Amino acid sequence: MKKKVLSQLIALSLAGAFSTGLLATSSVSAAVASVDTEEKITTRADWLRGSWGLNWKPTDLWNGAGEALTIDLFLEQISHLKTIDYVQVHLNESYINSPSHLGTHELLESFWQGDTSPLGTPMNLVVPRASTGVDPFLEMIKKSQKAGLKVQVYVNSSNLLTRGATFSNPASFPDITDRWKEWVDTNPEAQAFIHSQPYHTGIWDAESETYVDASETYPERKYMFAYAEFVLKEYAVRYGNLIDGWLFDSGDFMKKNGDNATNGVKAEQQIYKAFADACHAGNPMAAISFNNSPNRVTESLNPFSEATHYDDYMFGHPYNGGTFIGNHDNTNYDRNYRHIQKVSETNGNIHSGSLDAGTDSQNWDWDDKVVGHFDPPMSRTRWNSGADPGLSDEDFLLWNYESAVGGGAISWGAPLYSPPGTGEQLLIREWGMAQLELIDADLAERQEPGAPNWQRAHTILSDAILAQPYTYTLVEGKDFWDPEGVDELTLSLLPAGAPAWLQLVKDDENLGNWILQGQPTETVETFYEFVMQATDTDGSTDRVVKLRVGEFIPDPVLVEPEGPALPPLAKVLAQPNHDYGENTVATMESEIITVPGSVASFQIAFDVTPIIGTSITSQATDRNGNSTDSSWGVSTDSLFKGSDNESSSLNNIRVTNFQANGTCLTSDNISKMAFFNAEISNAQSANDRVLVTSNGEVNADGGLKMPQSVAPHSLNFGNGLVTDVSFGVGNASATNKWSVNYIEVAYQVNDSSLVEGDFDCDGQLGTTDLQLIRAALGSSEGDDLYIAAADLDKDGVISRMDYALWYRLFRGL
Repeated sequence: MKKKVLSQLIALSLAGAFSTGLLATSSVSAAVASVDTEEKITTRADWLRGSWGLNWKPTDLWNGAGEALTIDLFLEQISHLKTIDYVQVHLNESYINSPSHLGTHELLESFWQGDTSPLGTPMNLVVPRASTGVDPFLEMIKKSQKAGLKVQVYVNSSNLLTRGATFSNPASFPDITDRWKEWVDTNPEAQAFIHSQPYHTGIWDAESETYVDASETYPERKYMFAYAEFVLKEYAVRYGNLIDGWLFDSGDFMKKNGDNATNGVKAEQQIYKAFADACHAGNPMAAISFNNSPNRVTESLNPFSEATHYDDYMFGHPYNGGTFIGNHDNTNYDRNYRHIQKVSETNGNIHSGSLDAGTDSQNWDWDDKVVGHFDPPMSRTRWNSGADPGLSDEDFLLWNYESAVGGGAISWGAPLYSPPGTGEQLLIREWGMAQLELIDADLAERQEPGAPNWQRAHTILSDAILAQPYTYTLVEGKDFWDPEGVDELTLSLLPAGAPAWLQLVKDDENLGNWILQGQPTETVETFYEFVMQATDTDGSTDRVVKLRVGEFIPDPVLVEPEGPALPPLAKVLAQPNHDYGENTVATMESEIITVPGSVASFQIAFDVTPIIGTSITSQATDRNGNSTDSSWGVSTDSLFKGSDNESSSLNNIRVTNFQANGTCLTSDNISKMAFFNAEISNAQSANDRVLVTSNGEVNADGGLKMPQSVAPHSLNFGNGLVTDVSFGVGNASATNKWSVNYIEVAYQVNDSSLVEGDFDCDGQLGTTDLQLIRAALGSSEGDDLYIAAADLDKDGVISRMDYALWYRLFRGL
């Protein structure tokens, strides 16, 4: 929400919205100048000055989970915030999950190779499949821009590599790093690229002023350059001007692979340069930042780390890992607040001082225009979730105001209900929205008093459709406003660049509304750029806007990709209206399951252990039909209650009551049993929180409120087969009360070793089988000689037809 630089900034960032080449990918020349003599552009990050944004970070998007992800509900939740300027979205995930990317990519998808997990779901799939017809990341950034926001893209620099010698890929994509390295090491194009520059495998030697081979010291250096060239650059070219800025976490990967982040020598920052160049292949004016950690060496001079030659703004990682940045009982508050103070002292140019003057950690002048940017979480515990705010309301207002008027930027990690979730689970928690609404109201009044303010970074007009009347309404107090709230505003349409048919009129029936209207006369797609001006007694403020006239463009439709079928599921309920007994392990069992294509049957059971001093009980817990007589919880009311801190644990999944019924199946053929889903009832109220732990991994800090009164909850968010689950209450509220309707257990039947017609279970058809079916001829279901497996036509009688069918099997016909 920075009116003073809007004209130049909007023109830069919105050009991509109308580019017809954004979806194209291209190979880019491998040759790069070994010495960078180009003068640095110092205005790339100007759009960040005096801004704030939100870091939206869903997780666990690998193996197809990200294909249906949309940002729509999140954008709708924050649609009333006027002063927010941008949203930070994640192209790949953090830490050990960095190989997982949210944009389609042919090369990365090729590493999948059709692998499946024990449950039959994809493994080693680290991008959305192209066959869905949708690039979810592209849709995300397009919709963010349409919401009037600039786009800042997060990338973790560990990319497709593991985090070190002691780390391996997660179980969800165990082979990705090896397959990526094999491709780089064997693909002719990749090898030609690696050998095209000495610094791809070598580091700078100042004495000889050449690059010397360092393959043994930094064996993964070449993979960093390959990622920039063959992955990052392809994304950047595809998304083009839709991206306004990039920020790269884990800058230590550049250092671990031979670059130097702090000495200011360009020749020793070639990986940094390669990443920046890759981004600029898509948008030369995209602002770049690398996370080289907060400054711990000369912290008293500057809390921000030294800039590299390729930083347009600082990453601004908080101290103490971002944990409880507002804690006044230790040094956390003062150390982190120092970032804001440094912004205020330098008018946002946080490296404009000098070591000689005691105002910076270096005497460099090339870093004097690098913008101060801070990237903290809102919560005390995590960047994307958390039950409690990291700053008090008073401190939150103070930090945001001082950063905004000081010319800095803050990207707040939004506290979501459940980052691995979907839908409403990816919305901001209530306390987070309350704090954001506080700063929005404050900045709308105090950041830029005087002349009218315009909302957000852009005003996005809806498209005008060929031959159809056009109207678009702008609302005072939403799209533009008087910060003092006292003047009547006038809105004007400046004619230069606007279509001749477009008019701006005041809506006399709705106070404060202004309507753009007219009848398009174009016959082909046409783009316009023009200025709208808001005026009050304090002055005027311009807003550059763009209008597309053309055919209606529908949103792409997601096509469900073909993939492995989900495993069969057994529904397991508690005994109805039952008390299993205090301190007693409750055994819950499924109905009888018949093996498909067979007559063998079995049940699946597991144990439920209550907390000490309680019992597992079942009964209907409401009068609305949301629960049943088999809905279960803890103690006599069959509920999980926050006031009593109630919980239970589930384990020991097993096969019970196995009946071969004349087949060669055994209970050993039933395998890969795992907790898969639960149905929860009456956990939709304001204070309800369902805390689920699967194989040691929690669903969300403080648990989840369910989206409706009867709601499914996945239990399959731990790596591998989930064999241990616990249910607990996420808070101590007396109104936190809910129950479990049932559990679904996944399983698989392995009958690949069985031979149809093999009645003696020796793995082949022979004389014994012939004698058995002859002896059974004429028998009916229930007779002693009846063999269910020999009833090949399934009519309940062993007949000559069954004998003939068996003989065909015997002859291999």
